[in-house]
Amino acid sequence: MSESPPSDLLPAEARDAVDGLAGARVLIVDDNRINRHLLLALLERGGITLIEQAEDGQDALVVMERFKPDLVLLDLMMPQMDGFEMCRRLRADPRWKSLPVLVQSSLSRAEDRARAFAAGATDYVTKPINAVELLARVGIQLRKRAMLRDLEQYHSRTESELELARAMQARMLPGPERLAELEAATGIAVQAHFAPSSELGGDFWGIERLPDGRVAVYLVDFSGHGVGAALNTFRLDAICRQIGSTDLTPAEFLETVNRRLCGLLPSGQFATMLTGLIDPVAGEFHYASAASTAPMVWHPGDEAPRLGDGSGLPLGLLSSVTYDARRLPMPPGARLFLYSDAAIEIPIGGGESHEVLDEYGLATLLARRLHQPDDAGLLSGLLDDLTATGPIDDDLTALLLTRRR
Repeated sequence: MSESPPSDLLPAEARDAVDGLAGARVLIVDDNRINRHLLLALLERGGITLIEQAEDGQDALVVMERFKPDLVLLDLMMPQMDGFEMCRRLRADPRWKSLPVLVQSSLSRAEDRARAFAAGATDYVTKPINAVELLARVGIQLRKRAMLRDLEQYHSRTESELELARAMQARMLPGPERLAELEAATGIAVQAHFAPSSELGGDFWGIERLPDGRVAVYLVDFSGHGVGAALNTFRLDAICRQIGSTDLTPAEFLETVNRRLCGLLPSGQFATMLTGLIDPVAGEFHYASAASTAPMVWHPGDEAPRLGDGSGLPLGLLSSVTYDARRLPMPPGARLFLYSDAAIEIPIGGGESHEVLDEYGLATLLARRLHQPDDAGLLSGLLDDLTATGPIDDDLTALLLTRRR
């Protein structure tokens, strides 16, 4: 430090190096009292006034507990605990993992620098200290620290908001109590799986018992995923609740939903949807599809599932579109499987083949498990098979509905 210019003779660029960071907190760690005082004067001349001092690493760790610095100005060669060990202690503590540590040392060899950086140093200046360079580096590290803190606060706030949105999205889906009540009243047992590919998803589904004893069910898959797709699920859930399904056929329900959705979705966004009614009197599943995946049903004794028809124009593209009424037999003991397209778009074959599992591949996986009497075990096993087949990069929803009586 002896060759540093006196603090009152610092050039303007040095005095301005930490401009705007007067509230920053700096801890000076050096066993030499003269060096500490010179560094203190230099920082104060640069506009930093919240400064603490420590004589070695052990002393510094104690001071940090109450002072909580934004930057440590650290000497390497000290008694008790040197700067290398202090750096290692800091980086081992989650609270100080990202704290900038600016080393100032007379050790100038490349291997000394490498050792300091390996221990956790952020920056390095050699003695004798150049005042302009030191303040410039202090300013850079403090600004980076301030930006990192802002980023961490933004991340924390975003996480909180996403957690709230996740909870809201989860409340849209039927819970275990509601499904148990449905089974007790109708004999329709439901096993469900919902896994968004990111914090929020673009899939959702619903099921309810109608006054006449039929059971209405639908599954929706919006284009894309994440926040944008999740917002669309809230829109469509509100539309479905407003329309209701008591007096509408599945095809009429889709047409009504589509007309309303066309005026709400931004250009280029759309949704696929399957909606249907399980009619226990007729023993049939009446449904309509807007470009959904093909529903699969199998009866006791079947060797493979029967595939329905999922064709139709997606929702949100053309307001005047109509949808076809379709049906599948669903006698007592039958199982119905509905799923989003993530289950059939799993890459297979590897390399440049660009092949995916597709509906027939999924039906083959299902056929291997039709002997399982336990619905939860069947669905869990199928999901394990899908995961083993390849990476699932989209929101995945899977519903297994069994007609008990």
